[in-house]
Amino acid sequence: MPAFLPSDKNRWTSTPIAMGPFKGLQGGGVAGLMAFELEKMANDLNLGIAVSASIEFLRPTDPGALETRPTIERKGRRVSVLSNALVQDDVCKARCSVCFMHPVDIPAIEGPAPDRYEPGLLNPLPPKSAIHGQPWMMDSFEVRPEESGIIWFRYKDDIVDGVTPMARVLGPADWTHGIGRPSAPKLADPNINLSVILSRHPAGEYIGILPTTTWMPTGIGMGEGALFDERGEFGKVMMSVALTAFE
Repeated sequence: MPAFLPSDKNRWTSTPIAMGPFKGLQGGGVAGLMAFELEKMANDLNLGIAVSASIEFLRPTDPGALETRPTIERKGRRVSVLSNALVQDDVCKARCSVCFMHPVDIPAIEGPAPDRYEPGLLNPLPPKSAIHGQPWMMDSFEVRPEESGIIWFRYKDDIVDGVTPMARVLGPADWTHGIGRPSAPKLADPNINLSVILSRHPAGEYIGILPTTTWMPTGIGMGEGALFDERGEFGKVMMSVALTAFE
């Protein structure tokens, strides 16, 4: 079952699989839902492909009924910008901005030679449980680690039916700071935003992340990573992290 089911135009209901490790919905799912609507709108308006997404998580998003408010910020000949807001009880819980671009052929530029990765040959990690002990978004993924440090994700259940490319990337990308976190000290590490830039859309079933994290004694953290598919690197991800001691 997808993480979100439509109930009306721009209205959705979360399913148990949309939950994060604590009491709210997983940020990657919320981000993916907002981006999905913008990609569908861009496709209807022939605005090109999604090349970047910027998300701010303003407040925890509760499970249940959700409303989205997609808007056209700029409709250009080659570059356009659309935004979306996720609202519950007239309170904005998250915001999303996605840039779209029409590709053009530039013969003078030679593209990178494709790599070849075979994540399907790697052994999957055992399922990881959430603190609350109930279903959560990590249950939607099969996760396979590689010796190089790349962590590969394959969806078992999509965020939404008919998921679009950027929306599909945002789900795994939101885990970057978590899979690359130091083993000590034991801190909660919620990310307050999420930024993704793509040079192309991913191909194949698997999305890989090569993560790096930086934790500062001020309680400010940073997560970043390179995004891979079976042909090689196709994007970057970055987020700010509010480090918090467990109470």
